[in-house]
Amino acid sequence: MYIIMSRLTVFDEDYNMYAGIKHLLNCLNEEGHRIIVISHNTNAKNTMKDIFKEQLDFKIACAYRWKIREIVTEENASSFVLVGSSDNDLILAANKKILIIDPGWSVKQEEKPARYGIILKTPRKLLEAIKLIDNQTKWFFKLKVNSNTTTLALTSANTLNWDVEPTEREVLDGFQNLLKRGDRSYFNTLYFHLISGVMKSSDLRNVDIWGIFPTSSGKVNNEMEELKERCRYLTNKRMKEPLFIRHTSVNRSHDTPYATRIKEGCIKHFNSIILNPFYLYRVKGKVVCVLDDYITNGISFETARNLLIKAGAQKVILVALGRYKRGINGIYQQEDYEIDGNITRQGYRYNLKSKKNLTGVYDNDAREEVRHIYEILND
Repeated sequence: MYIIMSRLTVFDEDYNMYAGIKHLLNCLNEEGHRIIVISHNTNAKNTMKDIFKEQLDFKIACAYRWKIREIVTEENASSFVLVGSSDNDLILAANKKILIIDPGWSVKQEEKPARYGIILKTPRKLLEAIKLIDNQTKWFFKLKVNSNTTTLALTSANTLNWDVEPTEREVLDGFQNLLKRGDRSYFNTLYFHLISGVMKSSDLRNVDIWGIFPTSSGKVNNEMEELKERCRYLTNKRMKEPLFIRHTSVNRSHDTPYATRIKEGCIKHFNSIILNPFYLYRVKGKVVCVLDDYITNGISFETARNLLIKAGAQKVILVALGRYKRGINGIYQQEDYEIDGNITRQGYRYNLKSKKNLTGVYDNDAREEVRHIYEILND
C-alpha cells in the first residue's frame, strides 16, 4: 500500500520526529509499503528530505500535496491511505476517495478529520491498523441477489453460538447496545470496520446515493445516520436527504414471530414506506447503497431493492452491519414484485411475482478482524 502522511503527522513544528515515528517508518518500509510525506511548502519539503536522508537508510518520497491529486486515480485509490489531521487532509481524502486516519499524536488537530477519520493515538496503533486495512477485503456475508444487486454483512450477530469467544461476544453485544440503545462505546470499532471495507471496494467507493433503511417507528437511528453520513462524505457525494420515509409505524421485527415475518415478506414495509420524493428523478441510472443494522431473512433489504429498481437504479448494494444466521446457512428470502403507482406517495400497488430462498457465502475470518479492531482502538 501507499501510506501518505502529512508533515505534521511525522514532525512537530520544529521538525522533531514524534516518539515512535522512526520505528513506524522502518516497519512500514520492511513490510513493503511505499511512504509519501506531503507538504505544500518547498522549504518544508526540502527540510524533510534532508532529515530522512540523515536518519534513515531507505528513501521516503517527499511530495507536494497537489502531486497526490495527480497520482491517485479511480483504479488505484484503494491502495492508498492518508494519515493527516488537518481539514485540508480530509478534503484531499474525500476528493480522491481514499481512507483517512487521524493521528492523535499530532500537534495539529482540526475538526473534520476528528469527525470523519479513524483516530489512532500512537504510531504503534497506526502500524497495527495498516496491517488490518491491507487485508480488509473480508465481509462476513456476501450474496449476489441478482445481476444488479449485492448484499453484504460486516460480521456475525449470533452472539450465543458455541464458537463465539468471550471477546467477540463482548464486541458484538457492544454493537447491539450501540445500534439499539445508543451506547457509543463501540462506535469507533464499528466505523473502522465499515469504512475500511468501503474504501477497499471500488463498487462502494463509487456509490452515488447513500441511504439507511427506516426504523420500525420511523424515528432516525442516530448511529446509523452518522455511519451513513461519514460514508457519504468520504466518498465525496452531496445528496444527504433521507432515502426512504416511514409514514406509518409498524411492529418491530424482533417482536414478530419468525414464521409470520417470512409469510408477510415485504408487505408491511410496502404499506408503511415510500421513496423520499426528493429522489423520484434522482435514482435513475445511479448506484445506490442502503445500510441497515442487522439482516436475518432479508425482508427489509428486499423492500428497498424493489423500490429502488422501480425508481430506475442501475445497481443496488445492501450493507448490514451484522448477520443473524438461523441454521447452518441461514436464508435470504428474495422477493420480486411488480409495482404500480407513484412510490413517493402512500397507496402504490404491488404484486408478488416470485419468491425464493438464497443462502450466500460466509467468511469467518471477518469475525477475527472485529476483535483485532477493538483491541487496536481500546488497548
